[in-house]
Amino acid sequence: MLGQSRFSKLTVLVVGVALLATAAAPASAETGEEPTRDRYVERAEPICKRNVLANKRIFRGAKGKVRRGELKQASRHFFRASRAFGKTIRQLVRVPRPTADLTRLKKWFGLLRKEKRLIVKIGKALRAEKKRRAESVSLELNRNSNRANNAVLPFGFDYCRLEQSRFG
Repeated sequence: MLGQSRFSKLTVLVVGVALLATAAAPASAETGEEPTRDRYVERAEPICKRNVLANKRIFRGAKGKVRRGELKQASRHFFRASRAFGKTIRQLVRVPRPTADLTRLKKWFGLLRKEKRLIVKIGKALRAEKKRRAESVSLELNRNSNRANNAVLPFGFDYCRLEQSRFG
């Protein structure tokens, strides 16, 4: 039973992580003015918000598949989320960033890319029917999510924060 509980948390975590996985039009730098932190948040949040909604669709039924032992089928949800997350990261990277936050955002993007790799690892573990391995990777994913949130804490993100509570 403990493994099942951890796996449910894994599913919730990945849904939260993948919240960054939807598209938005990249911001243009045509105005020539220095982007502010508030402006960056204003442009990034819609990308993340759409992802929250998309992930609800992507992960619909995943928990049930895991409970029924249909791990290979459940893995497909994680692969879809990873692809969507990669697309979102690319879009977030294109949003003009405030000069003062370049280092902070570069670190965040690196952590988001690691999130994507970890989601793929979970999918691979499930496809191989290695539930314990998927649980182990989910713990690493949780730690990385916390680091990503801490990296951009001063931005005051809402939808771009990786919050499990929205999906659990």
